[in-house]
Amino acid sequence: MQIPVIIRRCAKALLLAIALHPIIAARGLAADAAALEAALATVTAGELKEHAGFLADDTLEGRAAGSRGGRAAAHYLALRLKEAALQGAGDRGGYQQPFSPGYVNVLGKIAGADPELKDECIVVGAHYDHVGYGSRQNSNGPIGYIHNGADDNASGVAAVLEMIDALGRTHWRPRRTILFAFWDGEEINLLGSRHWVRQPTVPLSSVRLAVNADMVGRMTKGRLEIEGTRTALGLRKLLSSERLPADMWLDFTWEYQENSDHWPFFEAGIPSLLIHTGLHQDYHRPSDDLEKLNIAGLRQATAYTLEAVCKAADADALPSFRPAARSETAYTRSQREAPLGPTPPRLGLRWDWSAGQAEGDEPYAVVTSLTPGGAAEQAGVRVGDRIVAVDGAALEVETLLPAAVLRARGEVTLRIVRGSDEPQDLAVPLAGRPVELGLSWREDAAAPGAAYVTRVVPYSPAARAGLAVYDRMYAVNGEPFADGRALMARVESLLEAGAESIQLEIESFGHIKSVDVDLRLPSGGNADATL
Repeated sequence: MQIPVIIRRCAKALLLAIALHPIIAARGLAADAAALEAALATVTAGELKEHAGFLADDTLEGRAAGSRGGRAAAHYLALRLKEAALQGAGDRGGYQQPFSPGYVNVLGKIAGADPELKDECIVVGAHYDHVGYGSRQNSNGPIGYIHNGADDNASGVAAVLEMIDALGRTHWRPRRTILFAFWDGEEINLLGSRHWVRQPTVPLSSVRLAVNADMVGRMTKGRLEIEGTRTALGLRKLLSSERLPADMWLDFTWEYQENSDHWPFFEAGIPSLLIHTGLHQDYHRPSDDLEKLNIAGLRQATAYTLEAVCKAADADALPSFRPAARSETAYTRSQREAPLGPTPPRLGLRWDWSAGQAEGDEPYAVVTSLTPGGAAEQAGVRVGDRIVAVDGAALEVETLLPAAVLRARGEVTLRIVRGSDEPQDLAVPLAGRPVELGLSWREDAAAPGAAYVTRVVPYSPAARAGLAVYDRMYAVNGEPFADGRALMARVESLLEAGAESIQLEIESFGHIKSVDVDLRLPSGGNADATL
């Protein structure tokens, strides 16, 4: 990964430019599910380490563009493409695309099988050059020593090679053509990818997706960063997965800069994504060595990217570039996605669930404070009162009290025990409107057919189901919706019909899952007491 001309210390990696409209579903891979699973199973840590180990060996002297080590790396890559029986996608049908002054891109392709889509192309790439012995312009020091670039970018090259190998071991044929590219000169102002975009070996107008793997070998705490999902409609949904390992998550950042080979495609108006595992203290230093790679994490990143590429290659339709992405930044996101504040209290009291309870007592909540002028105070509730029931239902679980208050339409009846007095029922008129689901959401201009959560009301059905701010909703009871208004209409119709639960299709940090939201009041046991 290069240090950019303007922001030299902000290098990031992995271009994965995928354009897929969210409303037009990808071909379900039903017929090819077995082939995809077989391909994913062939992605192995051993082979990834072998590829990365060759490229990051001292004998390649840091793979500076145009150097002996760089030429050796290019030869190695061309042999791998030939062994995989890929078609040459370089000059004159070969595997290489030389460009001045002595640099070379290495290119191969798998031809698309769909008569109507085979002329569309997805580019999957990684730069193979690094900074050699380092200089004051490209090294964070010390210079004069071999900079092996195990993460930057032997890791990305290894990932792409393993993807090629995985596809070669199956009978799956993509509907679209997939062009695999190993870029030279990335560390010198992205020379290789810029050259290819100026002199493409397939029509540039046919490129609907570009995937650049750069620095994907240092996964930490399961985080894989993805940039560029704003460059076309629905990319975030496409890049999310039901197969994502439980210990891995996708960070859909809005950061997007001129720091790797995604940028020439972005400048050319091609939807593009940048994905990587983050910078580290060994970046552009001689210490970026093989033994520091997280090979298990690299395998996860490779398998994930392979699945995403397969889905995009088989999609029924891919959307065009979204110009608004040019003006969207991380600051823009902080403004647009700011969560909503808490809802005003309806009852106006705090309680302690365990204070004063003796063995054998019925469960109750002790009032510990009251909001001055709040509904509870005005109705005559006092600090120290014990609430033993709400609307005639005993407080078997702590969550029943706030849940009943949230959903009540006008008032609740609290059964109060005050000191040694007999229990008394106290009608409490509530402030505000009832809360039946407990979710607020907004639409996203880059994601039609989706809405992201901006507030989850504590103790509401949504909160008890585990929904969280920033989760994205794609379907209600298995049915997609066109926009936020349609989502609201669908939810309201279910609530009015007295539904006991709602099933939501949710994406949370890249994980696609179904969540059942139980609309009934909680009951039985104390298992939900901490929700």
